[in-house]
Amino acid sequence: MIMRKFRYIAIVLIAIVATACFKDEKQGTLMRIAVYTQNTEEDTVIKATDLECYAFWVKKGSKWEVSTWEDALAHRITNTDRPAEQLSEPDEMGDFDPEAEYQVALELWSEHTFAVIVDKANKVYAYRLYETPMNLPEVLTQLHIYAWRKSGSANGWTYINPFPDEAREPVNSDTTTENETVE
Repeated sequence: MIMRKFRYIAIVLIAIVATACFKDEKQGTLMRIAVYTQNTEEDTVIKATDLECYAFWVKKGSKWEVSTWEDALAHRITNTDRPAEQLSEPDEMGDFDPEAEYQVALELWSEHTFAVIVDKANKVYAYRLYETPMNLPEVLTQLHIYAWRKSGSANGWTYINPFPDEAREPVNSDTTTENETVE
């Protein structure tokens, strides 16, 4: 009798442990982005200083864009296949730490993410559709934004300069005027 009871308890415990091993549990991925910018063609590339970032969970195969500077500031994206379909409440607002090596951090919980970064200091923005590697604790990536160019793309990111004809001042210059002294 005791042996039968012991076997029954052992079988139940093994069943519980076995089902726990095969549990389908998703964990998010922390996407850390180092953002660099160049305000004029003569500038050196520096870390961006005034960023905002957000993400939307989107369906696989859908195509999205940020249509205007105003849309970027308003957190609004547009479906390129159905322009009447817009999303304006991000599923995730990113954290920005200008002192960190990777200044932007986004916690991603969807397999398909549309991420947007707005560089308010240089009046440019970038976006990308990202297939999130689920259950990977952290992903490190970089984004280079050249504010003096009209637009461009690299590493899956598309960056847009909505004000290409606007005069831009160099952010960092190694030149000095006649009245300045170098010590």
